[in-house]
Amino acid sequence: MKRTMQDYIQESAETCRRLLEDDALCAPVVDLCRQKKPETIWLVASGSSYNACVCAQPYMERWMDSKVELMTPFTALYYTPAIREDDLVLVITQSGLSTNAIAVLDSLQDRENVICLTGNRESDVKDHTACVLEYGVGEELVGYVTKGVSTLCLYLMRVAQILADRPLEEFYTALETFRHTVTTTEGFVKRHFRALSSMQTVYCLGAKNSAGVAMEAALKIGETVHVPAFFYEAEEFIHGPNLQLTPNYTMFFFDSNDRASHRIQAIWESACLISDRAYLITMDPDRKDQNNVLFMDPAVSPLFTSFAALPFAQLVSAEISGVLHSTMQHPLLKQFKEHTSAKTENFVNYDGDEA
Repeated sequence: MKRTMQDYIQESAETCRRLLEDDALCAPVVDLCRQKKPETIWLVASGSSYNACVCAQPYMERWMDSKVELMTPFTALYYTPAIREDDLVLVITQSGLSTNAIAVLDSLQDRENVICLTGNRESDVKDHTACVLEYGVGEELVGYVTKGVSTLCLYLMRVAQILADRPLEEFYTALETFRHTVTTTEGFVKRHFRALSSMQTVYCLGAKNSAGVAMEAALKIGETVHVPAFFYEAEEFIHGPNLQLTPNYTMFFFDSNDRASHRIQAIWESACLISDRAYLITMDPDRKDQNNVLFMDPAVSPLFTSFAALPFAQLVSAEISGVLHSTMQHPLLKQFKEHTSAKTENFVNYDGDEA
């Protein structure tokens, strides 16, 4: 039977739980950090892997001694920053078949302290670098990755937790919230199905702690539902992008659940004056029973906000694109991919979305 996005979303919590119960997958990265004490850890990723890094970055920055910098492979290739000798570079590609990640690995072959994090260590990346590690996602054959995003986010946070000797209890609480988000989102989609199934233009808004999930929501909705979907920091949204709003616009406000919450919620309330399609995803119990609110429970540290909210972004994309059959690509896109490919020749498309 063909696997779906929903299947992998349902598997995510269990995959993440295993990551919490075993330090082995994180150990090589942790050991290298302890030995080298890098001034900077560079996370090099694109697409959903990049968004997973943004989700994890607030926790990593809070508890790690090293600076945590994030860049795309394109930036790493053409605008290479000043990487110091003892810096650690993590090049991330879930498939292990991304041509941009492979190009970065090739460009860094004369450097030590370079690790490729992937979902499959036997993929093409193994021929392009000395150290390839899996981060525990296992099999995910749907190209619109979900389980891989959640697992990568938790993996990176787990590295920081081990290095800082932080308690694991808050991770288990966040995983409980993650599961709760899965359940409540399923009901949310049913309640708002008419509006969600007629999305035309979408804005996904957040702040530092919720930027990663807002970025992933914009990416997933755009690539599956095939409507324009954009990410903005909530405050930046009201400095220009909001001027085009009409009642037809859909907006997802991902609350930061920290001291910036009051501002994000105020902007959401303003958006509700224009559109009935303005939604708030929050841990604020005062908003629990409001119609256009997805309430996440139990409350967890704001540093886990993006991780806990990921299932909302994933399930909205999966459920709506599934019923609309909207993932089918325009026939000319095949020519686009042949002219400029993002994957190696060993990539297999299991999605059945190409004309």
